[in-house]
Formats: sequence, structure tokens, C-alpha cells
Amino acid sequence: MKSCILFDWDGTLVDNFSVIKGGLNAVFTHFDMPLWDDETARRNIRLTAKDLFAKTFPAVDDQSKALEIYLGHVERNHLAEISIISGAAAFLESLHAIDGLKLGIVSNKTQRFLDAEIAHLGWQDFFSVQIGAGTAVKDKPHPDSISLALEKLGKNAVETRYIGDTHTDMLAAYNACVEPVFVTYGLGSVRDLSSDVLGGALPKIIDTYPDLLDFLTR
Repeated sequence: MKSCILFDWDGTLVDNFSVIKGGLNAVFTHFDMPLWDDETARRNIRLTAKDLFAKTFPAVDDQSKALEIYLGHVERNHLAEISIISGAAAFLESLHAIDGLKLGIVSNKTQRFLDAEIAHLGWQDFFSVQIGAGTAVKDKPHPDSISLALEKLGKNAVETRYIGDTHTDMLAAYNACVEPVFVTYGLGSVRDLSSDVLGGALPKIIDTYPDLLDFLTR
């Protein structure tokens, strides 16, 4: 069994999809752009808001305005609308009870929102490290945020698995030289995975928390 497990947040342990989609659509409304339906949002929610808006809007002023609108929407709504994915709490309790096992979060969610949500759920004791967007030099799919988490934990990559629900998560894990594990119940789809950029092989793919617990504790 590996001695360190890092998790993505949204779509892996919690569901705050409606707030993320709502924030993006608030931006698109302001700029008179087409809104995203659920399918489009699930397909495209991968990057941090900052990186997404940098790709979407050529003008820096528009990027700043978009980020202001998005962050304002999330700040007003995220704690009220967040929900725990069924089975996640019991799953984390089981892992937390294992001596010597370190757990952490590496997310593309803005750091202050990530910290607030973990505190809101009373999950602070589960995690030895919490890395959100903007804390490392670059966010996922770059390796920096995972590498920073390992540095803070005093762990190395060969001891670590990273659990996520999107191709971006798997690419970040591969880039950081940790073992990627893909869960099918989140925002992403198995069909999104590309072995071409994952070292020629697909990650371990798991459908449920019981199966994930069994795999992680072998």
C-alpha cells in the first residue's frame, strides 16, 4: 500500500457543479456569449477559472472582469450548494484510520474557497495538506501543485497515488510522476482519457468508493 494519497476535490469527493457552472454562465451572460448546458460544462470544466478565461478572452481587462464575476458568484453560493458525494465521508474515515497514511487535496479550485469548503464540511482532520489554485507556480495539468503537496508532506512521488475524475487530473499526476487513478462517477468520462499523453497507458479506472478503498489499501 502506498503511504500517501492525494485527491482532486470537485467531482471526486464533493459536488459543487451547479455553482461552478452558474459562475461561468454569469460571466458568459455579462459578455453576451452562449451559455453552457450541463453537458458542455461537464466537458469543459478542467482548468482553473483564471486559465480558462485567459484562453477565452484576448483582452486582459476582460479576463480580469470575467474572473471578478466568476469569483463573486462562487463566493456567494458555494457553501450553501456544496454536497458530499454519497459514500465519500465513510470512505475518508476508513482511510484516515490507517496508521502512517497521509491524505491530501490538490485542486484547481481557488485556495480560499477550497479551505472554506473543507472547513464547512468539518473535514480538516482528514487532510494533512490542502493545495488550491494559485498556491503553486502553475495549476493542473502542470505538476507544480502535486509536487508542492508532496514537499509539504515530506513524501516522494513513488509513494503516492493521485485520485481524480478528469483527464486534466490524470495528466497532472503523470507529469508529477505519481500513480494516477481515475474515478468514473465525477465530471469526466473514460472516453476523455488519452493514453498518448499518459505515458502510453491508461490509468487505473475505478467506479465506486468500495472498489477504490479496496484498491488503495492493498
